[in-house]
Amino acid sequence: MQFTSSPRRALGILAAGTIGLSSALLGVAGVASATPGGAVATDAEVAAALSVPAAPQYLEVDGVGDGTLDVSFLVGFYDADVESPTTGYEVSTDNGSTWAPLTTTTPYGNNEHEGTVSGLTNKTTYTVIVRATSAAGPSANSNSDTGTPAKPVGAPVGLTVTTSPGKVTASWTAPTVAGSYEVDGYVASIFQGEMGDLLCATTAAVVTCTGDADFGTEWQIAVVAIDTEGNAGVRSAPVATGVIPFPAAVPASDGPLTPVAGSSDKVVAGTSMTVTGSGYEPGSTVTVLIYSSPQILTTVVADSSGNFTATVTVPAGIAPGQHTLVASGYDTNGDYRFTTMSVTVSAAGVATVATPKLAATGADVTVPALGGIAVLGLGAGLIAVARRRTNA
Repeated sequence: MQFTSSPRRALGILAAGTIGLSSALLGVAGVASATPGGAVATDAEVAAALSVPAAPQYLEVDGVGDGTLDVSFLVGFYDADVESPTTGYEVSTDNGSTWAPLTTTTPYGNNEHEGTVSGLTNKTTYTVIVRATSAAGPSANSNSDTGTPAKPVGAPVGLTVTTSPGKVTASWTAPTVAGSYEVDGYVASIFQGEMGDLLCATTAAVVTCTGDADFGTEWQIAVVAIDTEGNAGVRSAPVATGVIPFPAAVPASDGPLTPVAGSSDKVVAGTSMTVTGSGYEPGSTVTVLIYSSPQILTTVVADSSGNFTATVTVPAGIAPGQHTLVASGYDTNGDYRFTTMSVTVSAAGVATVATPKLAATGADVTVPALGGIAVLGLGAGLIAVARRRTNA
């Protein structure tokens, strides 16, 4: 399936602006030119003297359906001084031997039109052309494009979704509704609202696959069958993932997470400390957690050099013993990156930074606790840096 390109839409906007300028320069509508002292032509005489509209441009067959083809095109340049206004469009699927009315819409608010050609025979290839209609007659033909209608394969059945740290697995059974062509494979998508990506893809014989997803985020998953001609079938109903878990155990460290200069190396539970990390994708989101059982403390955005500084609060009432601060994010290659720092909490509720150790200043900065998972953002910045390694 083809998708309309942004450059073509830009051309449509430019053409629409040119049309508006031409109309403005015309001045007064319905007034014919006349020589001084001569007779003024009537509106009917002016209309009869106008030429047919310019031919539509950049015709494309954008999609196929059961006995249908979806088309889009741009209107040609319009000069109101010399051209009759367009009254509609017609389509031909037999090289111009016959024409039928084509109803169009302009969903993008510019000069691009979309329409559906119906009444076609599945698995038959058609050459499509369109033309504009007017009181002066039809325009010249547009360029041609070809398409083959096909009944889409039905939706995959019984989609289920399971998650593990940083992973989503989708499973389903084959569609029960056949299409014009056999199933060639499946594609599982992962999305939030209108923003989405490929989760994983399989062959026709495999009805489960696993892909990556960001820790701490929530997604919708859907699966669609792809036929042997590359046509997408009916999409399954989406299934929610729930929150993607962080690793249950402390992940392997990719580098140090360190307290900033001047921070105390002893922090009472419920008070704050400031840490810094590096090596992340610039502009990406970094989540800071504390283990043994992962608790989200805050999220920050890496600066233009991939560094960040964050003030976090050791949760009040955390169990005495060995704990680890972990900063989870992505590096510049799109791989997970974890920087870590060991913290020991005493029975008295004092957290001591184990490594690295800086000189104590005696200063404590007390701030309210951040409230755990409620501070985890799911903003556009996190979605924009999401990267997944697909496993079929």
